[in-house]
Amino acid sequence: MEKVMDVEDVFESKEYGTIIVGLSPVLSSVNKIGDTIVVRTPEHKELGLKVVSVQVSNSPTDKKMVGICLGNSIKPIDIPLGSVVYTIS
Repeated sequence: MEKVMDVEDVFESKEYGTIIVGLSPVLSSVNKIGDTIVVRTPEHKELGLKVVSVQVSNSPTDKKMVGICLGNSIKPIDIPLGSVVYTIS
């Protein structure tokens, strides 16, 4: 597994469902729609989740701000801040 980002924000959109946001120093393997990611919580629980969409923008510190939409498969309360997102190789 390759680390994508630490979860810095989690929120729910009526239209898109749950969205997780974080900074990624490099954008080597941001997932595509339909790919599976693993979210590891601070309690070491691993959640396998399907990517609905991905949005990437540059941050002021020249890192990539990544927003991953997970749809309605999970609620924001189930993904604590500080969780870590990984790709599945």
